[in-house]
Amino acid sequence: MLQVINVSKSFSGKEAIKNINLEVKKGTIMGLVGPNGAGKSTLLRTIVDIYDPDGGKIQVNGYDIKDNFELKQTIGYVADRNDFFNSYKINDIVKYYKFAYKNFDIDKFYELNAVFEIPLNKKLSKLSKGNASRVAFMFAMSLAPELLVLDEPTSGLDPIVKRKFLQLLVEDVSERGTTVVISSHNLSDLESICDQVVFLNDGEILKDNTLDNLKTSMKKLQIIFKDTAPSGFECWPEFINVTKLGRSYNIVTDNYSEELLAKLKDNGALFIEELNLTLEDMLIFAVEK
Repeated sequence: MLQVINVSKSFSGKEAIKNINLEVKKGTIMGLVGPNGAGKSTLLRTIVDIYDPDGGKIQVNGYDIKDNFELKQTIGYVADRNDFFNSYKINDIVKYYKFAYKNFDIDKFYELNAVFEIPLNKKLSKLSKGNASRVAFMFAMSLAPELLVLDEPTSGLDPIVKRKFLQLLVEDVSERGTTVVISSHNLSDLESICDQVVFLNDGEILKDNTLDNLKTSMKKLQIIFKDTAPSGFECWPEFINVTKLGRSYNIVTDNYSEELLAKLKDNGALFIEELNLTLEDMLIFAVEK
């Protein structure tokens, strides 16, 4: 559905994203995660053709996004800052969308507003950040998009509204097969909805996998040896973090397997406890590796 092929983008000679390659299949929710300055917003803006890449290309359903008006009719985008229509009332923005997008469903927009309860006679600039994010989401969803690109859409939302937002998003994917690319610092939100996760740092992809596979391969282990740990244990290539407290070792691995367990037991491990990592834990250890 979405293909990012060898995409790079620089600003004033500094590379923001570097040779990015990824694919998101139809009906998938892909979470883009990384620290501040990792290049997440740059990548999303390049995907929707706000930024022209220095190299590479973006394709949706096999067609290049560059200057493709018809293709863009099928894409919904919620920016991290929603100030393009700041001086307009919401009702006036509705008129713009009716004119600009042939697929804009005004009934869907009002249906969503029955949930979010935004005063439509107010200017966008007079709304809180959370309410402005709701408005942007309502417009994007009212396009019945095939691809929905969301940059920090839950920022400023209270827990009750956030739950409604996530529920509406998942329902839309289930009912219409929408493909979603979403960036957020609220990793617990992404963990509850994402199928695929991409870790980005310094403009490069560290990991790109399904959430289930990440949870299977990345584990924390608490290990106690019968006597002492084998020589060079802390430098085993399977480990990305090792700490020691008394006789106990806390290990983080991104290569968890039955073979690793067998290797530990063969080297005298008396006690091994497996602990699952949250998505936030995974990101921290992947970045600090």
